[in-house]
Amino acid sequence: MRFSNRIILGVMLVLSSANVFSADTSVAKGVATQSDADKIARMLKEIEQLKNVNQQVLRQIQRLEKELVSTLPQQKKAPVVSPSEPAPTKQANRVASSKRKDVKVKKTPEASRSVTDLEREVHTAFNQTFSLELGFEYAHFDQSQLVLNGFLALDAIFLGEISIDEIESDILKTSIVGRWGFSDRIQLSLDIPYIYRETTARTGGAELGSRLITETGVDDSNLGDISLGMSYHLIAETKDWPDVVLNLSVTAPTGKEPYGIDLIVDPDGDNTNLQIPDELPTGSGVWSLSTGLSFLTTTDPAILFANIAYTHYFEESFSDLGSTPGALDEPGDIKLGDSIQIGLGIAFAINERTSYSMSFTQRFFNEAEVTPKGGRTQKVIGSDTSVGTFDVGVTYALTDRLSLVTNLGLGLTNDSSDYKFGFRFPYRF
Repeated sequence: MRFSNRIILGVMLVLSSANVFSADTSVAKGVATQSDADKIARMLKEIEQLKNVNQQVLRQIQRLEKELVSTLPQQKKAPVVSPSEPAPTKQANRVASSKRKDVKVKKTPEASRSVTDLEREVHTAFNQTFSLELGFEYAHFDQSQLVLNGFLALDAIFLGEISIDEIESDILKTSIVGRWGFSDRIQLSLDIPYIYRETTARTGGAELGSRLITETGVDDSNLGDISLGMSYHLIAETKDWPDVVLNLSVTAPTGKEPYGIDLIVDPDGDNTNLQIPDELPTGSGVWSLSTGLSFLTTTDPAILFANIAYTHYFEESFSDLGSTPGALDEPGDIKLGDSIQIGLGIAFAINERTSYSMSFTQRFFNEAEVTPKGGRTQKVIGSDTSVGTFDVGVTYALTDRLSLVTNLGLGLTNDSSDYKFGFRFPYRF
């Protein structure tokens, strides 16, 4: 009996030890689980802190980029697009790497070629000492008008001659432009154009018939009006102000004046309805002075530009204002109407060598005035015109110093050309 009691007591001690061991094991597991949870919470907190630090670093990088652009406006590039919500560490490394690349690129001549060429076309670039540009431009005009020579009977029947005149004009201009940058604020330019013009006129009434059409043409070429200009850098671009340049130019009447040119009647036939000029002008015949402001601001990822200009034409005296062949000279004074021009556009630098732009330009002319010698001043009816064009252009850097600039202009008003196309080759020394 005493032996069995000892056995029972031993079994109870073994079971009690097992329970104590199991309890100790459970407590240890609970402590380990709580420790892992604290560690995970601490790691998540550190990750969140790193995210905040990363975002602060990115904001500092963007602020420094803006300050660098405003401090060195001559070397500004197209803006770098930065995400609005950057990712944690990889994105920070990517932005920092792109910034290091930008700093290296700006040290090379190709760094800002597209931006510099773009600024020279739509604004003014002051970061060169001398450049020479060879340009070609072709413009086409096509106008038709109904000519009535008679009167209406019973408000419905026209008695007289009816003819439709069609005039086509083609103008090819070759120009050489030199630009001198004397400082970081002043630039001078000289524009010397040479113009070739061809005009073809068609009208009915040949051999006193209504169905026969007469066509004749005239062409001429000569030096155009030479212009001398100066640009002054008023305000450098900052985050609050655009880049502002003051432009001033004077144009000399070196081309063939349009006054005193005889109108001849169908030199190749007997159509009295057709009159064409004996020669074609290549200039305005008067001195002019232009002044204006141009603006440019860099946004993300475009460049916005605008300009406004006013041109004053000085009154000039001429020995002959008539157009009748063999008639006595008709001296007098000519005062062309002043003009106001406004323009705005947008441009993009695609890469280091290529950029393109779109712009709209509108120019308004006042009426011209004619004062015959000994007579009174008369306004020329219909001389107040409006010329509007929409232009698209592409600029490509061929080499480190030579660029190709192309431009296509579409006429938007009756007084503007139907279209014009030009390309230029600016070379920087």
